[in-house]
Amino acid sequence: MFFRLTAIAFIWGFTMAPANSETIGSWHSEKVNGYQSYWTKNQRGSRFTIWCPDSKKSALPLIGIDIKGRLPAPETLIRVELDRRLIKFTASEDGYIRPDCAACGDKLRYFWQLLRNSARFAVLFDEDRRYAGFSTIGAGDIIPANVCATNTGLQAKRQ
Repeated sequence: MFFRLTAIAFIWGFTMAPANSETIGSWHSEKVNGYQSYWTKNQRGSRFTIWCPDSKKSALPLIGIDIKGRLPAPETLIRVELDRRLIKFTASEDGYIRPDCAACGDKLRYFWQLLRNSARFAVLFDEDRRYAGFSTIGAGDIIPANVCATNTGLQAKRQ
């Protein structure tokens, strides 16, 4: 009897616990160290991750792109193609894309909308011509329309 009640309580605890991760199509969402991450991985192991801070503090959203096991070199051009629309980003000193310039916030919001509604998605690092294609299946469902756009840190940097 004790084992049965323990098993029921254990199962109930897992089913009633808040979900920290979700998968729709090829896209995943999970909470990690104070960030909500939205990510996908292609068949060759390359990974595209959007990091949105949970809080409205000064932390900025980030985009991390790992192609062939490496982030882009600092201060290099990254070309993102979504349905034949090209968006250019520059990698920061640590290899991530950060929206910390006046036009970057608007570019990031435009990028979110394209990503949610595109059928094709590819990334090219200009420095060494590393290239990866990613699936958009599930992106429009798992990434909310206003992802990272209402972050006050992003607004503060723009002013």
